[in-house]
Amino acid sequence: MHVRERVATALACAALDRRLAGILMFDLDPDLLLPLTRWLCDLIGASPSVSVLGATTTDDDLWTRVRPELAGAAGFRLEHGPLVGAGRPPGLVVVPDLTRLGLAGARAAVTMIGADVVHLERTGLQVRWRPEDYWIACCRRDEVGRVSPHLLDRFAVRIDADGLGVRRGTGPDAAPLLDPPDPRWVTAVRTGRLAGLSKAAAEDVVERVPLGAAGMRRELALARIARALAALDDDTVVEHEHVDAAARLIGLTPPAATDAPATSPVEPLVRGVDEPGDGEVQQDVRRIEVPEGESAPLRAGPLPDAKERGYPYPEDHADPEYDPDPLRFGARQRMGGGPPRGQPVGTRPARELRDIAVTASLLESARFQAVRCGRQHFRLGHPLHVEAADLRSHLRGPRPAHLLVLVLDHTCHRRWDWYDALTPYLRWAYAARASVGVVEVGAADAPDELCAWGFSARGLLDPRVAAALERRPGRATPLAHGLSLAARLLRHDTQQGDAPVTEAVLLVVTDGRANIPLAASRSRRLPERVAAEGVEDALRVACQIGTLHRVHSVVVGPGSRPGAHLTAMLADALGGSVITGGAGEDG
Repeated sequence: MHVRERVATALACAALDRRLAGILMFDLDPDLLLPLTRWLCDLIGASPSVSVLGATTTDDDLWTRVRPELAGAAGFRLEHGPLVGAGRPPGLVVVPDLTRLGLAGARAAVTMIGADVVHLERTGLQVRWRPEDYWIACCRRDEVGRVSPHLLDRFAVRIDADGLGVRRGTGPDAAPLLDPPDPRWVTAVRTGRLAGLSKAAAEDVVERVPLGAAGMRRELALARIARALAALDDDTVVEHEHVDAAARLIGLTPPAATDAPATSPVEPLVRGVDEPGDGEVQQDVRRIEVPEGESAPLRAGPLPDAKERGYPYPEDHADPEYDPDPLRFGARQRMGGGPPRGQPVGTRPARELRDIAVTASLLESARFQAVRCGRQHFRLGHPLHVEAADLRSHLRGPRPAHLLVLVLDHTCHRRWDWYDALTPYLRWAYAARASVGVVEVGAADAPDELCAWGFSARGLLDPRVAAALERRPGRATPLAHGLSLAARLLRHDTQQGDAPVTEAVLLVVTDGRANIPLAASRSRRLPERVAAEGVEDALRVACQIGTLHRVHSVVVGPGSRPGAHLTAMLADALGGSVITGGAGEDG
């Protein structure tokens, strides 16, 4: 099935059955979402409202809105947000990148997709409705591990959309992204007729879905897709061929058939005929006769391949890179008696006259002006009455209290598995939700082999951290430059007046043999003669790091190699300890 036909059929199934409202497109270009929404609108014969959810979407953007009164009246009124479906036709919710969906959008998707009813109680509103919106999300297959399975489970329709839009052109005379919908599809979608599911088809559905997933959402999704395909074909009952078509649509492979035995079939089972005595229960005695000849082994059924492009549930094999507790914020810590810090993520009723959210407070007070002032409120130039109950303060996200700085010397990584030595510190960073800074030294694919480079990540699950631990070693070792970058990061996050980090761990993984002086790294010119200048520069920068407060330093060395004393010298300069990670080839 061509990718255009596959995507069009999936959209038609979702339009026909509201239980399939969650559609996940793997490897789809987000720029193609707008043509797909237009095609879906043409199919259902309506122009629904389109809401786009991203990383910055908050709860205030989704559920409630404060709007001025209509012409001829003064004041404000409270309106439903874009996701409140009470009193409006079904809409479209578009998520361009599911891996970057914010906390508010993720909670809305988990709550609404596939639910029978949704209750909203927020800022004086009490609304109940049946969710009928269509959700279309995009996600790269190699990044699916960054999304919680709890959120992925809500998307019943999984489509491999890789290659959609290729060779369709971009000019005014270019062919449309998808062919116009079949008139039979239009009739089936607008009448809402679904086919019945036979018992044989239900058993076939259960056999199709691989084992291992909790719950029955996958089986129900396959059965509903088969019902929708039967309805699109003007059939009234789902048969075996409809289940096959539904499995092929989402990428499930058929179960493997077992090989036939090479010898004659086994004779019928022989049942015992002994008459039971009084009070005895008759039991059937079966005897299985093994045929002569060599036995033919049964072929095992294929397991889903983790790298198979069409498999609709890649999260079964992906390494988890998501926050295991994504639907709530971490613990917030007050940093002394200073002003509140952290990125504003919402508002809450004010408890003190600090950090007041002015706009949110004025919008809150605007809702009650007509009640507080009566008819006087509608006079020209009447002031806005703000009471203490209207004040709102910023709700701020947590700031990291812990920091892990990794200085990775890739030139000491030859035939040495450094994960055993790094595991305790990586576990600490993961459990403490510490921010992570990585400085890389001496990698084969370095932008400039004379210089170190680094990056900062919000947590250990950032994919760049795993990629940094797997790089191949190069030739040059600008260790002094790498330590200087780590010192700059530590000073910024731990030594300033409003520094959020209360505990930092500097983990230097190296054999201490630095062969690039600091001046050469800064000028990016290869020196004519090095000698011990690179090691001396590294020790000098390490002494500067050793004077920093709230920084614990650890040097991890590869073990007994020539020049192993250099790691001890580096640890003394840092004021830290040395850990021997094992032996390896001389690098």
